[in-house]
Amino acid sequence: MRILYNTGVALFGLLLWSAGQAADSSDRPRQYDIELLIFQNLVQGDAGEVWPRDYSTWFDEAAGEPGAPAPAAPDVTWLPESTYHLKAERDALSRSQGYRPLAYLAWRQTLVERNEALALQLPAPDNRNAAYVDGTVRVAVERYLHLYLDLQLHLPASAVSTQVDSTDVELPEIRLTEQRRMRSNEIHYFDNPRFGVIALITPYEPPPEPAAVAAPATPQAVTPDAGAQPPAAP
Repeated sequence: MRILYNTGVALFGLLLWSAGQAADSSDRPRQYDIELLIFQNLVQGDAGEVWPRDYSTWFDEAAGEPGAPAPAAPDVTWLPESTYHLKAERDALSRSQGYRPLAYLAWRQTLVERNEALALQLPAPDNRNAAYVDGTVRVAVERYLHLYLDLQLHLPASAVSTQVDSTDVELPEIRLTEQRRMRSNEIHYFDNPRFGVIALITPYEPPPEPAAVAAPATPQAVTPDAGAQPPAAP
């Protein structure tokens, strides 16, 4: 009976440990991998949608206090190309005559609710003599994922010299500002007449921690009852 009791105690302790591990896992911050494939639309027939007649508001920027600290940014981990899930889409765009990939950005981030989510400033390329995109991305999670894009396409002066007189003013940027509710593992497409974004958000599952192996119960010798008599010899 004592052997069965010790075995039951060991199994009960193992169940308690497993339940604690499950609770710890559910309480961990939710991490996701965010991937953005940004591409340029090379077709010029935008029917005038790119350059508004009055683009003076494009230059209105909030005046910050001199010496004001930079806004807080989320803590992210940039991912290597080996983790990309949209490489087939990138290769298809590269082969197309109407589109050109501009950037593939992928990072891992702990997501929070919308009222706490911080905007990530996308890094601009070193070479600014060609078309490039910069701006901010904000990602949050509640019941659904929420993706906020505020991106600008910068074109070289040679590409827009016939559209805007750039003698006295800086050329306006082509902007994409959009927000969308998403589900994980779904590919979403955001577009502007001159550039677009393919977005994918996937939950990150960390490698499982090695499970602790419970030590087997040590069999205990059963002490015979003092009043019991040994069996008689035949």
